[in-house]
Amino acid sequence: MKIAIPLLGFGRAGGQRVLSRLATELTELGHEVYLIVPDDGVQAYYPTNAKQIRTKKTRTRFRLFNLLSNYYHIWSALKAVTPDLAVANHHLTAYLVWLLPRKIKKCYYIQAYEVVFGSNNITKLIAYLTYLLPLNKIVNSSTILPKKLNNYIGVVPAGIDLDLYYPRTSSQISKRSIGLIGRKEKHKGTKEIIQLLSKWGQDKKIIVNVAVFLSEENKEYLENNRIAYNFTPISNDGELANFYRSNDLIIATGLVEDGAFHYPCAEAMACGCSVISNYAPLVHSKSILKIETFNTKFLEEKLELFYEADEVSIHNELAANISLVSDYSWRNVSKKFDSYITQIYKELS
Repeated sequence: MKIAIPLLGFGRAGGQRVLSRLATELTELGHEVYLIVPDDGVQAYYPTNAKQIRTKKTRTRFRLFNLLSNYYHIWSALKAVTPDLAVANHHLTAYLVWLLPRKIKKCYYIQAYEVVFGSNNITKLIAYLTYLLPLNKIVNSSTILPKKLNNYIGVVPAGIDLDLYYPRTSSQISKRSIGLIGRKEKHKGTKEIIQLLSKWGQDKKIIVNVAVFLSEENKEYLENNRIAYNFTPISNDGELANFYRSNDLIIATGLVEDGAFHYPCAEAMACGCSVISNYAPLVHSKSILKIETFNTKFLEEKLELFYEADEVSIHNELAANISLVSDYSWRNVSKKFDSYITQIYKELS
């Protein structure tokens, strides 16, 4: 099958990461996969074996003109490939896929309910309307969309490279090292987590380890509350995996999209860390550390549970986490995705 996937760019975002690897896996399964991306002079951050088509990128001082021109070039390239199937992954590319000729089968792989990220009512509406388009929906979580929009044909979570994200060899648990992936975006909840740890951890001699991003405001908050901390900038997945394995506990929570697949949650589980999260895969387990939604009271309760748990309970939790994420290998995930797109192709042919 010839598959075309439009992307808005080759960045470090989770959605682009998933599509780059998924394209590689689908290529290895025998499909001819094209990634169609604006030519901004940036090499793909996440490597892929799929074919790449770089479209012309318009740069003028008129932003709206640039936007419309760039989307037209992506749409033209999509159409020129004459794919059997086109896969959208973002609300703006969903419109491009929808506008393709009817003979092309169309799929919308939804990894986020993007309405919650809209900056105003217009951008929220633009995102919302894409979930009403006649596109076959594949979602990364059965609860990611509101019930009235949740007419998906299958659930395919993102995959994990289990050769890279593997459990640490040490069985010693000090309960001191608590890690999190710091992010600039407010909805990621970094500020809320650090403020809680700064208060909760004052008499517990914890060390807060932050990877990727730590703002000056959050640094000052930790220092003013005399909390020991380390900051680790991450430049590749190997460093990220080592960061997870250096912690006893990872807090992988966020303020939106409860229950959605979350890479820090899944990767930390695979690396043999205790994890507190309101995201998948942890929410699908029997973990005593999962929470339904982000709330500082809930988070503090789970921190106390972890701090008071004995080693046997913690090791049982870790074993259960590792067992659960074993189903999230890229090969398993890609085969599941392949089964759904094959179904789309056969039913609509």
